Amino acid sequence: MSQVDEVADRFKTAFREHPAGIALITANTSEGPAGLTASSVASVGLDPVSLTFSVTRATGSAGALLDADTFIVHLLDARHIQIAKEFAVSGGERFTEEQGWETLETGEPYLPGVRAALRCRALQVTPVGASSAVIAEVLDVIPGESDEALVYIDRTFRVLN
Repeated sequence: MSQVDEVADRFKTAFREHPAGIALITANTSEGPAGLTASSVASVGLDPVSLTFSVTRATGSAGALLDADTFIVHLLDARHIQIAKEFAVSGGERFTEEQGWETLETGEPYLPGVRAALRCRALQVTPVGASSAVIAEVLDVIPGESDEALVYIDRTFRVLN
């Protein structure tokens, strides 16, 4: 195994054991609603109000999100573990009536009842190998009610009491 492969393996292990909050990122695209689960969302700053996240590739749902003018970053909690799982896998149930989706006046798919929903537009998308890092300006915040925290650790969604 090369040193690069060894570093990559240790890197994956390090982050596998590092808990991360869960978000659902959605957008209205030319092909309809698109969305994905992300554990890489983090705040960047207040001037401008901004956040960052990464996507693994610029195809499929991720590519559609990157092409959208605006998108919603839904901060999820324990109530949303099933929807997080559905949007985390290719072919999962998405945007069903049972999930309770609405459409904002601005056109984005919105999931009511989340901890918070942040309406954003990309300021910068930087390719990093097969991934892309996104820095986004937060245009609006739709507050919700909090429940127990939902995190992703060791390839598993977990609820923190």
